[in-house]
Amino acid sequence: MNRFSRILAGVDSSHASRDAFDYALAMSGRYGAELVVVHAVPPDRPFSWHADARVALMERLRREAAQTNVVLTERVQTGDPAETILLHAGSLRPDVIVVGTAQRSGIERLRAGSVAERVAAKAAVPVLVVPRRRRTSAAQPFRHIAVAVDFSPSSDRAIEQAQALATGPSDRITLIHVVPGFSPAVRPYLDGYSVMPYQDERIREARLRLRDAASVARTTRIPVDARVVPGDTTTEINRVVDTIGADVLIVGIPKRGAVSRAVFGTTAARLHRTARVPLMTAPDTERVVNAEGDSPTRRLVA
Repeated sequence: MNRFSRILAGVDSSHASRDAFDYALAMSGRYGAELVVVHAVPPDRPFSWHADARVALMERLRREAAQTNVVLTERVQTGDPAETILLHAGSLRPDVIVVGTAQRSGIERLRAGSVAERVAAKAAVPVLVVPRRRRTSAAQPFRHIAVAVDFSPSSDRAIEQAQALATGPSDRITLIHVVPGFSPAVRPYLDGYSVMPYQDERIREARLRLRDAASVARTTRIPVDARVVPGDTTTEINRVVDTIGADVLIVGIPKRGAVSRAVFGTTAARLHRTARVPLMTAPDTERVVNAEGDSPTRRLVA
Protein backbone atom coordinates (compact mmCIF):
# COMPACT_ATOMS: atom_id res chain seq x y z
CA MET A 1 0.00 0.00 0.00
CA ASN A 2 1.26 3.43 -0.98
CA ARG A 3 2.27 5.41 2.13
CA PHE A 4 3.60 8.51 0.38
CA SER A 5 7.38 8.89 0.45
CA ARG A 6 7.60 11.55 -2.27
CA ILE A 7 5.07 14.24 -3.17
CA LEU A 8 5.32 16.47 -6.23
CA ALA A 9 3.57 19.85 -6.35
CA GLY A 10 3.19 22.21 -9.28
CA VAL A 11 3.81 25.79 -8.12
CA ASP A 12 3.63 29.31 -9.51
CA SER A 13 2.61 32.71 -8.15
CA SER A 14 -1.17 32.11 -8.30
CA HIS A 15 -3.53 31.73 -5.35
CA ALA A 16 -4.53 28.28 -6.63
CA SER A 17 -0.89 27.20 -6.57
CA ARG A 18 -0.51 28.51 -3.02
CA ASP A 19 -3.44 26.41 -1.86
CA ALA A 20 -1.96 23.33 -3.55
CA PHE A 21 1.42 23.88 -1.90
CA ASP A 22 -0.22 24.23 1.52
CA TYR A 23 -1.85 20.82 1.17
CA ALA A 24 1.28 19.23 -0.30
CA LEU A 25 3.26 20.56 2.65
CA ALA A 26 0.70 19.31 5.16
CA MET A 27 0.76 15.84 3.58
CA SER A 28 4.56 15.78 3.45
CA GLY A 29 4.74 16.68 7.11
CA ARG A 30 2.25 14.02 8.14
CA TYR A 31 3.77 11.15 6.16
CA GLY A 32 7.42 12.19 6.40
CA ALA A 33 7.58 12.52 2.63
CA GLU A 34 10.04 14.43 0.48
CA LEU A 35 8.37 17.39 -1.23
CA VAL A 36 9.40 18.29 -4.78
CA VAL A 37 8.08 21.55 -6.23
CA VAL A 38 8.04 22.07 -10.00
CA HIS A 39 7.80 25.50 -11.59
CA ALA A 40 7.40 26.01 -15.33
CA VAL A 41 8.66 29.12 -17.14
CA PRO A 42 6.36 29.81 -20.14
CA PRO A 43 7.95 28.48 -23.34
CA ASP A 44 7.44 31.80 -25.09
CA ARG A 45 9.41 33.68 -22.41
CA PRO A 46 13.15 33.80 -21.63
CA PHE A 47 14.29 31.83 -18.59
CA SER A 48 15.01 35.15 -16.86
CA TRP A 49 11.33 36.16 -17.12
CA HIS A 50 10.10 37.24 -13.65
CA ALA A 51 13.27 35.72 -12.19
CA ASP A 52 13.22 37.91 -9.07
CA ALA A 53 9.64 36.90 -8.26
CA ARG A 54 10.51 33.24 -8.87
CA VAL A 55 13.51 33.41 -6.54
CA ALA A 56 11.37 35.06 -3.86
CA LEU A 57 8.72 32.37 -4.29
CA MET A 58 11.21 29.54 -3.87
CA GLU A 59 12.78 31.18 -0.84
CA ARG A 60 9.35 31.42 0.80
CA LEU A 61 8.55 27.80 0.03
CA ARG A 62 11.90 26.64 1.41
CA ARG A 63 11.32 28.66 4.57
CA GLU A 64 7.87 27.17 5.13
CA ALA A 65 9.14 23.66 4.49
CA ALA A 66 11.99 24.15 6.97
CA GLN A 67 9.52 25.29 9.62
CA THR A 68 7.70 21.95 9.34
CA ASN A 69 10.89 19.84 8.97
CA VAL A 70 10.00 18.83 5.42
CA VAL A 71 12.78 18.13 2.91
CA LEU A 72 12.05 20.28 -0.15
CA THR A 73 13.59 20.01 -3.62
CA GLU A 74 13.04 22.55 -6.42
CA ARG A 75 12.77 21.94 -10.14
CA VAL A 76 12.50 24.90 -12.55
CA GLN A 77 12.21 24.35 -16.29
CA THR A 78 10.96 26.09 -19.40
CA GLY A 79 7.84 24.51 -20.87
CA ASP A 80 4.11 24.06 -20.77
CA PRO A 81 3.06 23.75 -17.08
CA ALA A 82 1.09 20.51 -17.42
CA GLU A 83 3.70 18.82 -19.60
CA THR A 84 6.52 19.98 -17.33
CA ILE A 85 4.79 18.54 -14.26
CA LEU A 86 4.18 15.24 -16.07
CA LEU A 87 7.78 15.13 -17.30
CA HIS A 88 9.18 15.40 -13.79
CA ALA A 89 6.57 13.00 -12.44
CA GLY A 90 7.72 10.44 -14.99
CA SER A 91 11.33 10.68 -13.87
CA LEU A 92 10.80 11.12 -10.12
CA ARG A 93 7.93 8.64 -9.68
CA PRO A 94 6.15 10.53 -6.88
CA ASP A 95 3.39 8.85 -4.90
CA VAL A 96 1.02 11.74 -5.63
CA ILE A 97 0.98 14.94 -7.68
CA VAL A 98 -0.64 18.01 -6.11
CA VAL A 99 -1.94 20.83 -8.29
CA GLY A 100 -4.27 23.76 -7.72
CA THR A 101 -7.23 24.82 -9.82
CA ALA A 102 -9.33 27.93 -10.15
CA GLN A 103 -12.14 25.68 -11.48
CA ARG A 104 -12.53 27.68 -14.65
CA SER A 105 -15.63 27.18 -16.76
CA GLY A 106 -16.92 28.04 -20.19
CA ILE A 107 -14.76 29.01 -23.16
CA GLU A 108 -11.70 29.74 -21.00
CA ARG A 109 -11.55 26.13 -19.80
CA LEU A 110 -12.58 24.52 -23.07
CA ARG A 111 -9.92 26.34 -25.05
CA ALA A 112 -7.19 23.96 -23.87
CA GLY A 113 -8.37 22.47 -20.60
CA SER A 114 -7.00 23.45 -17.21
CA VAL A 115 -3.53 22.40 -16.11
CA ALA A 116 -5.13 20.29 -13.37
CA GLU A 117 -7.39 18.43 -15.81
CA ARG A 118 -4.56 17.78 -18.24
CA VAL A 119 -2.29 16.45 -15.50
CA ALA A 120 -5.03 14.23 -14.08
CA ALA A 121 -5.87 12.94 -17.56
CA LYS A 122 -2.33 11.74 -18.31
CA ALA A 123 -0.68 11.01 -14.96
CA ALA A 124 0.11 7.40 -14.08
CA VAL A 125 0.00 8.25 -10.34
CA PRO A 126 -2.75 9.75 -8.16
CA VAL A 127 -3.35 13.47 -8.63
CA LEU A 128 -4.72 15.69 -5.86
CA VAL A 129 -6.52 18.73 -7.28
CA VAL A 130 -7.02 21.51 -4.74
CA PRO A 131 -9.76 24.11 -5.38
CA ARG A 132 -9.51 27.69 -4.18
CA ARG A 133 -10.35 27.93 -0.50
CA ARG A 134 -11.08 30.67 1.98
CA ARG A 135 -8.03 31.31 4.09
CA THR A 136 -9.76 31.05 7.45
CA SER A 137 -7.42 28.30 8.63
CA ALA A 138 -4.30 26.46 7.59
CA ALA A 139 -4.49 23.38 5.38
CA GLN A 140 -4.73 20.27 7.54
CA PRO A 141 -4.00 16.59 6.87
CA PHE A 142 -7.09 14.77 5.66
CA ARG A 143 -9.11 13.09 8.42
CA HIS A 144 -12.47 12.25 6.82
CA ILE A 145 -11.94 10.69 3.40
CA ALA A 146 -14.82 10.14 0.97
CA VAL A 147 -14.51 7.64 -1.88
CA ALA A 148 -16.78 7.50 -4.93
CA VAL A 149 -17.37 3.80 -5.67
CA ASP A 150 -18.83 2.28 -8.84
CA PHE A 151 -17.54 -1.28 -8.21
CA SER A 152 -15.00 -1.11 -11.03
CA PRO A 153 -11.28 -1.93 -10.69
CA SER A 154 -10.60 1.80 -10.62
CA SER A 155 -12.80 2.01 -7.51
CA ASP A 156 -10.51 -0.54 -5.87
CA ARG A 157 -7.57 1.78 -6.56
CA ALA A 158 -9.52 4.66 -5.03
CA ILE A 159 -10.21 2.65 -1.88
CA GLU A 160 -6.52 1.71 -1.66
CA GLN A 161 -5.61 5.40 -1.81
CA ALA A 162 -8.09 6.14 0.95
CA GLN A 163 -6.47 3.48 3.11
CA ALA A 164 -3.06 5.00 2.40
CA LEU A 165 -4.25 8.44 3.46
CA ALA A 166 -6.06 7.25 6.58
CA THR A 167 -3.36 6.47 9.14
CA GLY A 168 -4.37 8.36 12.29
CA PRO A 169 -6.60 7.12 15.13
CA SER A 170 -9.21 9.79 14.38
CA ASP A 171 -9.31 9.19 10.61
CA ARG A 172 -12.35 7.69 8.88
CA ILE A 173 -13.47 6.65 5.41
CA THR A 174 -16.91 6.94 3.81
CA LEU A 175 -17.68 5.00 0.64
CA ILE A 176 -20.31 6.59 -1.63
CA HIS A 177 -22.22 4.84 -4.41
CA VAL A 178 -24.87 6.57 -6.50
CA VAL A 179 -27.59 4.55 -8.23
CA PRO A 180 -28.62 6.58 -11.30
CA GLY A 181 -32.25 7.48 -10.98
CA PHE A 182 -34.54 9.78 -9.09
CA SER A 183 -33.23 11.95 -6.29
CA PRO A 184 -34.49 10.92 -2.83
CA ALA A 185 -35.85 14.47 -2.52
CA VAL A 186 -38.19 13.95 -5.51
CA ARG A 187 -40.06 10.65 -5.41
CA PRO A 188 -42.32 10.49 -8.49
CA TYR A 189 -45.49 8.41 -8.37
CA LEU A 190 -44.46 5.78 -10.87
CA ASP A 191 -44.93 2.64 -8.80
CA GLY A 192 -47.59 1.46 -11.22
CA TYR A 193 -44.92 1.29 -13.90
CA SER A 194 -42.53 -0.67 -11.63
CA VAL A 195 -40.00 2.17 -11.74
CA MET A 196 -39.70 2.67 -8.01
CA PRO A 197 -39.57 -1.08 -7.12
CA TYR A 198 -36.83 -1.54 -9.73
CA GLN A 199 -34.82 1.37 -8.33
CA ASP A 200 -35.31 0.16 -4.76
CA GLU A 201 -34.00 -3.28 -5.75
CA ARG A 202 -30.92 -1.72 -7.33
CA ILE A 203 -30.33 0.26 -4.15
CA ARG A 204 -30.58 -2.89 -2.01
CA GLU A 205 -28.10 -4.71 -4.26
CA ALA A 206 -25.73 -1.76 -4.18
CA ARG A 207 -25.86 -1.63 -0.38
CA LEU A 208 -24.85 -5.29 -0.19
CA ARG A 209 -21.93 -4.78 -2.57
CA LEU A 210 -20.83 -1.60 -0.82
CA ARG A 211 -21.01 -3.40 2.53
CA ASP A 212 -18.58 -5.99 1.16
CA ALA A 213 -16.26 -3.23 -0.07
CA ALA A 214 -16.40 -1.56 3.34
CA SER A 215 -15.52 -4.87 5.02
CA VAL A 216 -12.38 -5.14 2.92
CA ALA A 217 -11.42 -1.55 3.70
CA ARG A 218 -11.87 -2.15 7.44
CA THR A 219 -8.89 -4.52 7.47
CA THR A 220 -6.81 -1.43 8.25
CA ARG A 221 -8.87 -0.86 11.44
CA ILE A 222 -9.96 2.53 10.15
CA PRO A 223 -13.71 3.21 10.64
CA VAL A 224 -15.52 2.81 7.32
CA ASP A 225 -19.06 4.00 6.58
CA ALA A 226 -21.09 3.33 3.42
CA ARG A 227 -23.69 5.52 1.71
CA VAL A 228 -25.92 4.47 -1.20
CA VAL A 229 -28.12 7.15 -2.73
CA PRO A 230 -30.17 7.50 -5.95
CA GLY A 231 -29.95 10.45 -8.30
CA ASP A 232 -27.50 12.23 -10.56
CA THR A 233 -24.02 10.87 -9.87
CA THR A 234 -22.05 14.12 -9.65
CA THR A 235 -24.77 16.03 -7.78
CA GLU A 236 -25.30 13.33 -5.17
CA ILE A 237 -21.58 12.71 -4.58
CA ASN A 238 -21.06 16.42 -3.89
CA ARG A 239 -24.16 16.53 -1.69
CA VAL A 240 -23.05 13.58 0.44
CA VAL A 241 -19.51 14.94 0.74
CA ASP A 242 -20.93 18.24 2.03
CA THR A 243 -23.38 16.50 4.36
CA ILE A 244 -20.82 14.27 6.06
CA GLY A 245 -18.18 16.99 6.21
CA ALA A 246 -15.51 15.04 4.33
CA ASP A 247 -12.35 17.01 3.64
CA VAL A 248 -11.16 15.10 0.56
CA LEU A 249 -12.87 13.07 -2.17
CA ILE A 250 -11.19 10.24 -4.07
CA VAL A 251 -12.44 8.94 -7.42
CA GLY A 252 -10.96 6.17 -9.55
CA ILE A 253 -9.98 6.73 -13.18
CA PRO A 254 -10.70 3.70 -15.44
CA LYS A 255 -8.42 2.15 -18.02
CA ARG A 256 -8.02 4.62 -20.83
CA GLY A 257 -7.35 4.72 -24.53
CA ALA A 258 -6.39 7.75 -26.57
CA VAL A 259 -9.92 9.16 -26.69
CA SER A 260 -11.03 8.47 -23.13
CA ARG A 261 -7.71 9.76 -21.76
CA ALA A 262 -8.64 13.19 -23.12
CA VAL A 263 -11.67 13.39 -20.83
CA PHE A 264 -10.43 10.89 -18.20
CA GLY A 265 -13.91 9.78 -17.23
CA THR A 266 -17.11 11.79 -17.27
CA THR A 267 -17.76 11.70 -13.53
CA ALA A 268 -14.20 12.67 -12.65
CA ALA A 269 -14.25 15.53 -15.16
CA ARG A 270 -17.48 16.89 -13.70
CA LEU A 271 -16.21 16.57 -10.15
CA HIS A 272 -13.07 18.48 -11.11
CA ARG A 273 -15.29 21.43 -11.96
CA THR A 274 -17.79 21.15 -9.10
CA ALA A 275 -16.16 19.58 -6.02
CA ARG A 276 -15.76 21.99 -3.12
CA VAL A 277 -13.12 19.87 -1.38
CA PRO A 278 -9.76 18.62 -2.71
CA LEU A 279 -10.28 15.85 -5.25
CA MET A 280 -7.85 12.97 -5.67
CA THR A 281 -7.99 10.95 -8.88
CA ALA A 282 -6.60 7.42 -8.65
CA PRO A 283 -5.67 5.91 -12.05
CA ASP A 284 -6.28 2.23 -12.66
CA THR A 285 -2.76 0.89 -12.18
CA GLU A 286 -1.16 -2.39 -11.31
CA ARG A 287 1.85 -2.98 -9.10
CA VAL A 288 4.94 -4.51 -10.71
CA VAL A 289 8.31 -5.64 -9.40
CA ASN A 290 11.27 -3.79 -10.82
CA ALA A 291 14.45 -5.36 -12.16
CA GLU A 292 16.40 -4.73 -8.98
CA GLY A 293 14.19 -6.86 -6.77
CA ASP A 294 11.05 -6.42 -4.73
CA SER A 295 10.72 -2.66 -4.72
CA PRO A 296 7.18 -1.88 -5.96
CA THR A 297 6.59 0.55 -8.78
CA ARG A 298 3.41 1.36 -10.67
CA ARG A 299 2.41 1.38 -14.31
CA LEU A 300 -0.73 2.43 -16.09
CA VAL A 301 -2.80 -0.50 -17.24
CA ALA A 302 -3.28 -0.23 -21.00
